[in-house]
Amino acid sequence: MIHDTETMTITHIGRYVISHYTNDPRRIVVIFASAGSRIGGPIEEFKGSLKKYNISMLFIRDSEPSWFCQPETPDMFAKVAELIEPYKKVAVLGESMGGSGALIFPRFSNKVDRTLAFSPLYSFSYPFNQFASGWNNETPPLYWTFDSENEKSRKNSVLLYGTRQWQDAAHAGLYSLQGYPVLMVKGSAHLVASYLKKGHAINYLSLLLEVFLDFSKPFTKKRVTTTLEPILARYGIDEREWSYEASMKRAHVRVENAYLVPPPVDCIDLALNCPTDQSSICAYSTEKTTQDDSARAVENYIPEFYAFHTALEDNPWWKIDLKSICEIKEIRIYNRIDNNSERGLQFAIEILEAGVWVKIFEKTDNKLFGGIDGFPFIWRAKTKLEAREIRIRSLALEEFLHYQKIEIFGKKIISS
Repeated sequence: MIHDTETMTITHIGRYVISHYTNDPRRIVVIFASAGSRIGGPIEEFKGSLKKYNISMLFIRDSEPSWFCQPETPDMFAKVAELIEPYKKVAVLGESMGGSGALIFPRFSNKVDRTLAFSPLYSFSYPFNQFASGWNNETPPLYWTFDSENEKSRKNSVLLYGTRQWQDAAHAGLYSLQGYPVLMVKGSAHLVASYLKKGHAINYLSLLLEVFLDFSKPFTKKRVTTTLEPILARYGIDEREWSYEASMKRAHVRVENAYLVPPPVDCIDLALNCPTDQSSICAYSTEKTTQDDSARAVENYIPEFYAFHTALEDNPWWKIDLKSICEIKEIRIYNRIDNNSERGLQFAIEILEAGVWVKIFEKTDNKLFGGIDGFPFIWRAKTKLEAREIRIRSLALEEFLHYQKIEIFGKKIISS
């Protein structure tokens, strides 16, 4: 949504699209897009959050993740520098690949007053490209993100990473060693900006942007620390279950070494081989239909890594038909235990009553649970519960859903 008072111009530089919204002739914020499954997503996230500041905005989108390594990349940076030249106050931000772009850009303009980078990549080259697929080993990158002698830019930057994706720790650690101000956010995975906005009752992204866009004061690590103090973490000390060591221990557990919690007394797995469905499939799905892909979660074997995989969507779901009304005692959800464990942490369990899905449980926290490592999520009915159709629905927006196994324990109801 564009303000009635703002105007927009679009410039194309090869694969890059530059959108310039003019609100304030003195102040502008430059936003570089991220890459990956949500390419362009954070652009809209930031735009919605920035509207209230009535500041001019310049968005740089990439039609595909290029890691700023295309022949036209220097021309794109030069054009952005030209567009911000009339402004007196310039802020730059970005996330993931866009965070790296935000750190590279000040080499093209001395107008940049401050930089906010969420989860920027330290390098696009080997071995760091192992942590962010999309760049090959054979071609050296055009820009080394960290290789800057601009001390002003380094001093006026703040880099934010989450604690829940160990790959980010390597980037964060090396930036920190080179003198960049780095802070870690407790409870966040790679997409820190979205987590700051939606992960708590308080909109921490809004509080952070208040500090970032207050040009009357310097933008410093100390000011950001004061603003985000309740949710900042010490890597390797806080949330140790997400550290590299803990993540690797989980990721190396294979089905042949799986530890399955014994079933409840006098209960059977009602879900075994029952008809299932899910909201969608994608390139990562094993089967070609939603019914066949979802069925892998309740077969009499455990698939490696994950059973089913939806597309990237709002509130993806998986459901099952137990064929008859049963008494439900316990539901177990086996999370995938590799680098994508955080995607399935928030969900609702629903039953179908008279054609309407009714929620019987909701997990809204980000507490980690496992699966074949012996720590699946276990929900137990507190009162007598009878149901035939059950659905597990993600509470996340723009997310995948993928579990490794689902068990539903209880008893069949025998008609008299």
